[in-house]
Amino acid sequence: MPSIVCQPLGKKSFAEALELQRSLRAQRIAGAIPDTLLTVEHPPVVTQGRRPAEQDYRVSPKELRSRGFEIAEAGRGGKLTYHGPGQLVGYFIFSLPAHRLSIPAFVGRVEESVIRTLSDYHIPAKRREGCPGVWVEQRKIASIGLAIDRGVSMHGVALNIDPNLGHFDVIIPCGMVECEMTSMRCELGSAPEWGEVESVFQRKVREVFTANPPLIPQCPSS
Repeated sequence: MPSIVCQPLGKKSFAEALELQRSLRAQRIAGAIPDTLLTVEHPPVVTQGRRPAEQDYRVSPKELRSRGFEIAEAGRGGKLTYHGPGQLVGYFIFSLPAHRLSIPAFVGRVEESVIRTLSDYHIPAKRREGCPGVWVEQRKIASIGLAIDRGVSMHGVALNIDPNLGHFDVIIPCGMVECEMTSMRCELGSAPEWGEVESVFQRKVREVFTANPPLIPQCPSS
């Protein structure tokens, strides 16, 4: 199986991380580097996907900027997503052909990595058919958005450890009007340490993507 390099970035702006992703993806397409997982924590930012989402702002971009939010074009699929302190963001610079994965199968493995991470903390997370991301009952605890170019992915998943959940109220997250966000703190009553969750997540990504025989995640109906 292809090797996976885990590269922790600590705290970085979305713009810095996006520039690094683009550079690494070009190198991965050229075969110059192995699959790379970036883990990072961002300051408050609303990222815009490729789908029109102007109507999904509950607070205008101008007002958000005045409150200290960044507004950024992400170039991924989907609509608006919030990132901020207390959230673990994982960016996957992975070759799908190297893993012999279709896009849906790749998304399933990203989700499974989060589900297994949460399982270590006794949080019973799951998928919901037709609703990308990871859920605890009807509450969303992790959001997924990806972009694939020449078989290599960018972007990834955002796991809510202990973010300010009120920040999600400035948008309609992922275009889902009735979407209730949750976090590890909400589900556990206290928040695990960010770096600890980062280490568990890195381990689970390696576990899921190097499974032999290949892992085939199942998506139960909700």
